[in-house]
Amino acid sequence: MAYPYNKREVVRLVDVTFAYNGSPVLERVNLAVEAGEFLALIGPNGAAKSTLLKIMVGLLRPKVGEVRLFGQDIRRFRDWHRIGYISQNASHINTSFPATVAEVVASGYYSGLKGLFEGSTRKRMVDEALELAGIKELAGRLIGELSGGQRQKVFLARALVKRPAALFLDEPTTGIDVSSREEFYRLLAHLNREKGLTVIIVTHDIGAAFSRAQKIGCVRDRGVYIHEKLSEVDQDHIAEVLGYRIGENHVYL
Repeated sequence: MAYPYNKREVVRLVDVTFAYNGSPVLERVNLAVEAGEFLALIGPNGAAKSTLLKIMVGLLRPKVGEVRLFGQDIRRFRDWHRIGYISQNASHINTSFPATVAEVVASGYYSGLKGLFEGSTRKRMVDEALELAGIKELAGRLIGELSGGQRQKVFLARALVKRPAALFLDEPTTGIDVSSREEFYRLLAHLNREKGLTVIIVTHDIGAAFSRAQKIGCVRDRGVYIHEKLSEVDQDHIAEVLGYRIGENHVYL
């Protein structure tokens, strides 16, 4: 049965099941994210958080179920410029890589729209992305000269350069220092709040997730459990979402 389309939905999963080598890691997952929301996906190691994110952006295809982006079946979706994606190891690069920050950011253009972004327009959009990520002053620096936190902002700018409506991030702050992590989350919250960018992030940073996200999705036991009333989530619940008993305030979708 077709699910009615909500015009505000960025992504919807309907009864999604995914297996590795015949062993299910996600079963009958139902999840919807609307435009402008900030959803953090947390859970124990091996809970299939990254798998879930990759299903959302079409990098993996579920065995069973439906995935919709902006109301369209993902198998027919073609407006990939509306999606920004930062992979788990995006900032892990060879430090001798001879590219400037501006060049790396410019490489984020969606190839299908390349013809629209030439000359002055191309430069302007790169400059805008650098400014949004707070790294305009780094434009001429070599990517290999930057700190881990700075490189992560470069890849954020690379994802922003095509002006997406939604940003999907897979553990983007792994391996960077505490102050850089907090600054990165402040930046995401600003983009979400002030620019209306939908943010869906896989993270192990529970404190940042609870302080910045509007919704928390716990991925465990092959399902997804959603917290919508974050003010009620205390330290005991943090232990629960990391693999203990699911409390009565959790909603299983």
